[in-house]
Amino acid sequence: MYNQGSAVVELVAYPYSLFVCILFFIWWIIRKKWLFAFVVLAIILSGYNTLHTTFGFGGDEGQLEKENGSVRVMTYNVHSFKFYGEDNTIPAKEKMLQVVKDQNPDVVCFQEFYTRKAGKFNTIDSLKRMLNTKYYYFQPASDNDYEAFGLAIFSKYPIKHQDSILFQGYGDNMSIYTDLDVNGKTIRIYNVHFQSINFQPQDYQFLDELTKKTRGKLYASKRILRMLKRAFVKRSEQVDIMKAEMAKCKTPYLIAGDFNDTPASYAVKKITKDLKNSFEEKGSGFGKTYNGKFPNFQIDYIATSK
Repeated sequence: MYNQGSAVVELVAYPYSLFVCILFFIWWIIRKKWLFAFVVLAIILSGYNTLHTTFGFGGDEGQLEKENGSVRVMTYNVHSFKFYGEDNTIPAKEKMLQVVKDQNPDVVCFQEFYTRKAGKFNTIDSLKRMLNTKYYYFQPASDNDYEAFGLAIFSKYPIKHQDSILFQGYGDNMSIYTDLDVNGKTIRIYNVHFQSINFQPQDYQFLDELTKKTRGKLYASKRILRMLKRAFVKRSEQVDIMKAEMAKCKTPYLIAGDFNDTPASYAVKKITKDLKNSFEEKGSGFGKTYNGKFPNFQIDYIATSK
C-alpha cells in the first residue's frame, strides 16, 4: 500500500542524504575514526539499489553510435515546443527538433506534444520529413479544428496496431502504445505521461528562495507539501493501471515517457520492477532529465521487458 506520508521523502531525501553520508565518511576517515567510518559506509552500501538507480556507473553519455541490430528509442517531453509563454517562437521549436535529429532515433516518444493542423507549426509534418517516415500515432488529450495537444509516437518501423490507455479523471495524463513490425518481430512501445506536481510560478519562486537561503517567510511550504502528496497518490494509481495493462502484453515491450518522479520513488520502482532500466544499463553520472529549477532529478525513463 502506498504511504502518502513518504511522498516528500521520496522526492528529495536520497540524493541529499547520500551526499551528507559521504561527507561524514570522509570526515571520519580524516579523523581516523575507523569504526564510525565503517558504520557510515555500511549505511551507504545498504542503499545500493537506490544508489544504482540514481547514479549511472557504466555508461558513456557521449556515445551516440548505434550498435548493429539495435533499435534506438528516444523519449522527450517537449512542453508544447515552448509555444506558450515567453519562448513562443518558431526558433524554439526548431532547436528542439534539431535535438531529435541529432539523436537520429528509430522510435521517438513525445509527451506534451503540440501541433497545428496546418502552417509552420504543423510539427507532425515537420517530424515526418525530418525522420523520413510516414509511421506515427498521435493521440490528442485536447483537440480542435486549429490545433491539438497530447502524446505521440513516431517510428521508422511500420505500425501494426495502436491504442490509448486513458487514466479516467486525470486530465491530460494518459498512455498510448504502438505494436511495431521490427524486421518481422513485433515489439510494443508504451508512451506514458504520469501525473505532475503542477507547480505554479509562485511555487517555483518559493523553491528558488529556499535554494538561495533567503530569510522570507516560508508561508508556501504547506501548499507545496499538499501538492506533492496529491501528485504522488495520483501517480501511484496510474502506475497500477499501467502495470495491469503491461501484464496483458504477449510480446516484448518497452515503456518510455515522463514519469514525473525520481528513481527512488514508489512509482518508478513499481513500474520498472522486473524490467531493464536503460539508465541503469547505460547511464553515466547523476541522471537529470528535467530542464528546470525543480526537481533537478531524473524524471524521464526508458525500460524494457527482459
